[in-house]
Amino acid sequence: MALSVKVKPTKSRSTFGRDPTIYDYANSPKCSNRASKVSSKITLAEIELEAEPLGEDADQTDGMGRAGGKCLAEDSPMLVTYNDYHIDLWFLVSEFIRPEDVCRFALICRKTAEVVQSGRFWTQLYRSYYDRSIEMPARFQPDSMVRLRGLRSAVIRSLYYLYPPFVERLIIGTNRHQYRVVGRQLLSSWHKRTKNCWTYCFRLKTPFKPGSRPAKSVQLQREKNSLAFMQDIYMNPEEGCQILMITTDFLKMIPMYNETLYVKNIAQTLSQSMMRYKIGLELANYCGKRITELVFDPVCNVSVLDWWTPQYYNEIGNQAEEDSALAETEWTDDSDWDN
Repeated sequence: MALSVKVKPTKSRSTFGRDPTIYDYANSPKCSNRASKVSSKITLAEIELEAEPLGEDADQTDGMGRAGGKCLAEDSPMLVTYNDYHIDLWFLVSEFIRPEDVCRFALICRKTAEVVQSGRFWTQLYRSYYDRSIEMPARFQPDSMVRLRGLRSAVIRSLYYLYPPFVERLIIGTNRHQYRVVGRQLLSSWHKRTKNCWTYCFRLKTPFKPGSRPAKSVQLQREKNSLAFMQDIYMNPEEGCQILMITTDFLKMIPMYNETLYVKNIAQTLSQSMMRYKIGLELANYCGKRITELVFDPVCNVSVLDWWTPQYYNEIGNQAEEDSALAETEWTDDSDWDN
């Protein structure tokens, strides 16, 4: 509410004299800081203070400039009552939530967010769409979905075998938005031969914000000082990871870097032949200073694989088989068998 000052128009106003002009001050021979006699003759009885809400239109007031008491009553804040439902009711509602609406359901209130963070919710979501006639890896079979550690990521990955809308996304190929890799850290890179082309793979990871759920899960899995890390349903070593795949006709040697690099920018333009595209991948250090730029020309195909797609783990598995000899020689007692 704001206070507004209004002067009531009167017929006797003209008897006070003429209105002051700029010549009374700027061109006056005498310097006077005293207020004009015209304003001093206005009595307090002619000034009316009334409470008027900000942004109100002039047509909502009467002809005398006064707002009616009925309008003030209608503009007063209304008391709204909220119902606090028990969390068991939200668990019953969660049984009818579609996989693509999980985020919307978690943002309703704190209790729905607590439901999504429970193992019961993800287990029920998996059972709702499980079909024994669909072939899946052993990790996504009901016997392996009992443990809580990493349950969330396992259910999400299994839905790309079981849930038809997610399977259709893989078929139509909606993973061609290569601009999503900007700002991610470069973990590793490799290349492979595919028919008459060469495919270059860049494994990238987004940095976690301090205090976020993925950051807490990583810290919990690193410490391993209690049984809580065995019940962490958010455990996912590939959280926030992507693979940028660029297919070109020519072999290009990718240099080795001794520092941590990030994708500063990726540009897609037409190649010199005007028939294909050219990809420029710009890498920078943690300060944002440009280190190098990898140019691929011409490019046959560009795609981005997220950690929840089955093809992502196929690429990771192929790279692991190539490096298996080196991995056996560098094995230590600190290796994590569960990952």
